[in-house]
Amino acid sequence: MINALKKLFSSTDTVADPISYQKAVAALLLEVVIADDEIHPSEEQSAKEAIKSVSDLGEDIDRLFDDVKNTIHDANDAYQFTKVINEQASLEQKFELLKCLWRVAYADGNLDAHEDHRIRKISELLFMQHSEFIQAKLAVLEEMK
Repeated sequence: MINALKKLFSSTDTVADPISYQKAVAALLLEVVIADDEIHPSEEQSAKEAIKSVSDLGEDIDRLFDDVKNTIHDANDAYQFTKVINEQASLEQKFELLKCLWRVAYADGNLDAHEDHRIRKISELLFMQHSEFIQAKLAVLEEMK
C-alpha cells in the first residue's frame, strides 16, 4: 500500500506541463473574451493582436488559442496563469497586459460587468495597485476617443 502511494506521488505522468509565458498571456486575454459568456469576434481578434505584440508566433496564434481554450476550460481560476506572469514580467509589462485586457473588453464597444470583474480579479492576482487598474482602464478609454 505504501509503495503504491510512493509510486503515485513520484510518477512523472502526474506532473502538469509547465505553462509558457505566451500561453499564460493568451489565457488571461481569453478569460476576458469569455467572461460575458459570449465570444465576440472583435474581442477575439483584439486578443490575438495583443498576443502578436508580445510574441513571434505568427501563424501559430490560432493553434495557441485553441490550446488555451481547452486549458481555460479545465482551469479552476486564473492563478496558474498569473503566477507565470508574476515570475517573468516586470511591473511595466504587467501594466501593458492590463491595458491589453481592457482593449479586449472594450473591443465589442460594450464593457460587461463580468469582464470588468474578471479584469479586476486578474489585476489583484498580478499584485497591481487599484490605482494602476484604473489608470490602465482610463488609458484605453482615452485611446478609443
